[in-house]
Amino acid sequence: MAPKQWDYSGIMKGIAALGKYAASKKQIADELTTYGDAEINIKEIPPEMMIGAFGDQNAEFFPGVKQLWSNATSVIKNPLNTPRGKKYKQAVKTINTLKSSLEKNKADLLSLADIKTQINNNWQNRSAGISRESFHRIADLQINNSTKELDGNMMFTIDNGIQIYANDVVNMQTRAYSVNEFMDGFYENIMNKDNNNSDLKKIIKSVGETRRNQDKDWKEDDARDMIRTFMTGLKNSKYGGNGIKSLAFDFDISAGGGTFVQANKNIFSNPELSGEDANTNYVEEYKKNNPEATIDEITLAYEHQASDVWNGSDSDVYESQIEDWLLGIAKKDYDRGQTKSDLNKSGKFQIGYLGGFVDNEKVFGNDGIVDRIKADKIFYIGRDTYKKVNGKWAINDVRGGGAQTKKNSGFYYINPDKQSGKYEDGSNISLAENLKVLNDKRFKFLTDKN
Repeated sequence: MAPKQWDYSGIMKGIAALGKYAASKKQIADELTTYGDAEINIKEIPPEMMIGAFGDQNAEFFPGVKQLWSNATSVIKNPLNTPRGKKYKQAVKTINTLKSSLEKNKADLLSLADIKTQINNNWQNRSAGISRESFHRIADLQINNSTKELDGNMMFTIDNGIQIYANDVVNMQTRAYSVNEFMDGFYENIMNKDNNNSDLKKIIKSVGETRRNQDKDWKEDDARDMIRTFMTGLKNSKYGGNGIKSLAFDFDISAGGGTFVQANKNIFSNPELSGEDANTNYVEEYKKNNPEATIDEITLAYEHQASDVWNGSDSDVYESQIEDWLLGIAKKDYDRGQTKSDLNKSGKFQIGYLGGFVDNEKVFGNDGIVDRIKADKIFYIGRDTYKKVNGKWAINDVRGGGAQTKKNSGFYYINPDKQSGKYEDGSNISLAENLKVLNDKRFKFLTDKN
């Protein structure tokens, strides 16, 4: 028999609104991340299993299995029971069942211990697109690191291994989950993996503001192709089929109105409503029913609603809409960008192999780039770092350099045209060519020294 719905030792008691319930649970789980994985003592059999809702059953489980095993063994050892006999066969079947049961429960304990050691990190790195049910389950597991409430609601079983009784917030009841089920629906914020977030922003910038800065026309087809190629990469099997959904829920950019899901609330309307009410977005509906709702409540309520709408749908349904949304962001970035003449008028100087614009003062002012080059000091242009390595100029980007200085150093000798042999690795004239200042008299000192 399932235990009564538990309330985190009173912490969650009295919270009725589902959005408020989720927000409160999130706050508690967030706070518990400070404990860290190293401070969570994971044991194969949590002591709470023996004193919780199923303490008596769990305490009796292993002695009970031992007794059943002993009884079956006695039947097999009895010379009156032949291998062909019904009792003998049943005894063998019983032993095999018990053996499988013990192996299953043991495997579940080990699996659960592994899940617990990772839950702190998983909670912090979860995607906003995980389902409402998955959100609550992993929050329960994260909170369990402190309260042990979940450990006290686990039971050994003969047929199904360990059963975990937890609140199913979708159906608003307590139900049994297997260990394998408990992390169902969970996936990490994939945009935070493999530089996906920064790579997409670079694409938007390269087809947008950077082209504008270089007096190049807007190229919609080129921009769309680059965005589409990036999105195709998110379909890599290593992301478990959740790459596009993570993009929609987790890629946050102010020019796009936040995330795709936040900016397109009309797509994720409340499916439970009909007629005119169907056009009312979920957040507005939630606010009506919960007038004192916090921003965190509203955000979570909407994310869960949007995930519910997405569930069961193929990501392909949303891909073209996401592509158009990203293209619109890139076009906005282009339109807001400044031309070369605009930048020059605003006191900026174009410098570097990527053609970035830097304040004149940073280039020509006291201890600026020019002064630092003359003193053989390290200097920076955007994300690029320039420095002398073994008496030669080097850069931290292979695209602007030549031969690698030494293994795993991350720096490359500057040589803009290594194949032709026109320049020497790391020479002053190589640096002048890299900075695109060969014809600027203010940098003539670089060529004079060669």
